[in-house]
Amino acid sequence: MRSLALIVGGLFALVHPACAQQPERHPPAGMVGVLRWPGLFGADPCDPTPAKPVPIFAKPRAKVPIGTLELVRAAKPEPEGGCSSGRVVGLRRYGAPQAEALPTIEIEYEQPAAIAIARSGPWCQLLLRSGSAWVHESCETGFISLEALWADKPWLYLLEGAIEQARSQPGNSGQSLQIGDRAKAPALRSAHVLGRRIVDGQTWLRLAASGVKECERSPLPDEVFELWLPLRNAAGRPNLWFHARGC
Repeated sequence: MRSLALIVGGLFALVHPACAQQPERHPPAGMVGVLRWPGLFGADPCDPTPAKPVPIFAKPRAKVPIGTLELVRAAKPEPEGGCSSGRVVGLRRYGAPQAEALPTIEIEYEQPAAIAIARSGPWCQLLLRSGSAWVHESCETGFISLEALWADKPWLYLLEGAIEQARSQPGNSGQSLQIGDRAKAPALRSAHVLGRRIVDGQTWLRLAASGVKECERSPLPDEVFELWLPLRNAAGRPNLWFHARGC
C-alpha cells in the first residue's frame, strides 16, 4: 500500500501545473463536438471513483498507443460535503517526463468533457495542448456533436464577431445585414436555432436573435430578429455557445 501511495504521489509531482487549470469557456477552432467520459471525469468533481487509463493513438485504427489519458489526482471528499481538491485528468505521452493538461470544456455545471475536432467511424480525434490524438474507447457512446449539445438549450449566445457574419439568406453570396437591419437588432446577445441549411458545403443556422438577456426575461415578439449565421467563422470556431452554469 505504501508503495502504491509513493507511485501516485510521484506521478502527481510530475504533472505539469497546467493540469489544474479551469476548462475552456468558449469552443476552440475546429471543434465538432465533445466526448463525455463519466468513467474518466467522474460523476462530479468530488467523485473519488478510480479511473482506468484510456489509450490514445497517433491515428485512427492504429494498433500501438502513444500514451494514455489517466486520473492524475483523485478527489478528496470532505466529511461535511464537497471536496478539498477535485479530480484531475491528465495526458501522459510515452517517453515524456511529465503529464500534460487535457483540454476540456464545461458542458454542464462542473461537468467537463474532452474536445473533439474530428470523427472517423468509431474513432474520435481529441484536441491536445500540443497537437491531437485519437481515441477509440467511448467514442461511439460518449461523442456529442455541437448540434446535439445545443438541442436542449432554449437560448444560446453569439460569440464575438458573429454578428458581422450574419446574412439575410444562407450562403456567403447572401446579402449582409443592412445598416437599417442592424439598427433593429442592436447588441444581439442571445439566439435560438430555428433551422439549418447546408450551402456550398457550409452549415448555416437560421436564428431568432435578441438583445434581451435570456436570463432576465423572455424577449417580446418585436425584440426578436431573424437572421442566418454560419455555424463557424473563417478560423473554424463555432459562432455560438451556451451558459453551462446557467445565468
